[in-house]
Amino acid sequence: VHSAPLLARRTGQPPMGGAPRRLAKHAAAALAASVLCALIGIGRPQGIGGEAAPPPWARALDHGSQAGFPSYAEANDLLEGWLRARPELLARRRIGTSIERRPIYAYVLCRARGARGSVPQALVTSLMHAREPAGLTVVLYFLGQLLERYKDSDPEAMYILQTREIWIVPFVNPDGYLANEGLANKIVRKNRRPTCVAMGSTGVDFNHTGVDLNRNFGLHWRREYSQCSEEFAGAYPFSEPETQALKKACEENGFRIALNFHSYGSMLTYPYNWANRSSLKAEERLIYSEIVAHLNFPRFGPAIDTVGYTAFGESDDWMLGAHGIIAMTPEVGPERGEFWPPREMIAGINERNFPRILYAVHKAGLELEAAVAWRPSVKPRNTAASRKLVGGLPGSELLIHLHNRGLSASAGDVLGVALGGAMAPISWPRTAPAPGVAAVVSERECGGDIFAVGE
Repeated sequence: VHSAPLLARRTGQPPMGGAPRRLAKHAAAALAASVLCALIGIGRPQGIGGEAAPPPWARALDHGSQAGFPSYAEANDLLEGWLRARPELLARRRIGTSIERRPIYAYVLCRARGARGSVPQALVTSLMHAREPAGLTVVLYFLGQLLERYKDSDPEAMYILQTREIWIVPFVNPDGYLANEGLANKIVRKNRRPTCVAMGSTGVDFNHTGVDLNRNFGLHWRREYSQCSEEFAGAYPFSEPETQALKKACEENGFRIALNFHSYGSMLTYPYNWANRSSLKAEERLIYSEIVAHLNFPRFGPAIDTVGYTAFGESDDWMLGAHGIIAMTPEVGPERGEFWPPREMIAGINERNFPRILYAVHKAGLELEAAVAWRPSVKPRNTAASRKLVGGLPGSELLIHLHNRGLSASAGDVLGVALGGAMAPISWPRTAPAPGVAAVVSERECGGDIFAVGE
């Protein structure tokens, strides 16, 4: 059981290994706290330890050549270094080609062996809009931190990389980002399709040409803006190679959740952004409500409730409507920083969004929630031994209710629940532990089929 040291940390006791230990005098609370996710092969362990000093590579994210942000080349150097250092955890897959013939890559994080999609998949993207580099550094920081924590044997990082497949697309719009590198105002938003002629000229208007990729998806698409508008939606849905790349990736995989990072405003938008009022199904509304509560954005909801207008042909809407992907857009960075916040803000933006991505990645698969309660037995055992067994609660039973709040069913059976880090092997039929001993309290094996979504 990979979480034995983790449970020991949560309960303040070392792992028991073979020799059992006696419970503390007031063990009930400690037991209840330690029950969470000591499951064989599945569950959701919690990270341990405090925040370490930033690793050396983190400096590249806020000391880059583009107003503190990394350039296209600097970001790719960082990614190449990770690919060389951790080939067993990180792979690069070309998912498409931009309008100016640059590759669009997904960087796939996963330790699990097997066919693609054999574990729950999550999608994370950035730079759909080229002038929003905070999204880029957020996803690079997440990728780097997860690799760093895995190297340090952090239980949560190890669990995530063994049970999830995370697709990260840092540059949805590489051409636009490179175009901004040559501009003082760095205001290019769209891709580089030549759609807009400069006033009084036969040449392309460099700042205003292109298609807004986040208006080019195929659900409730509308062509309602001019070719020079910042929201020009293209000639038809998925007219652009960049959106075609994401479309193909979604069609060929089974993503359960997607975070499409934009900036700015410190808000979370989610479907349906084309609608003037909420049009989610009841079960979708419940899922988004739970996610909102955990991600802790001050503003949230569809576009009409957050930015005050509707958006057609938007990525989150298409991902949910066409594929059932729980998709959302974190708008990261404060409003006062606008699209290119000061260098001193970058690290904080990255750090605040690491746990948000981590939560979403957990949510893609089985996410077991444990409710623990004590119940007096019908016939209490009125003995000193029974009182010692349950920490002073004579003749009680410990009830553990496991609920799958994730977006995928179990990939395996629940073999047992451990208390206080005790890892005694499960036998069938098993005998009760000796009085005063914390031991595995499994009453049965629970088949994976009983942990369907919501069960």
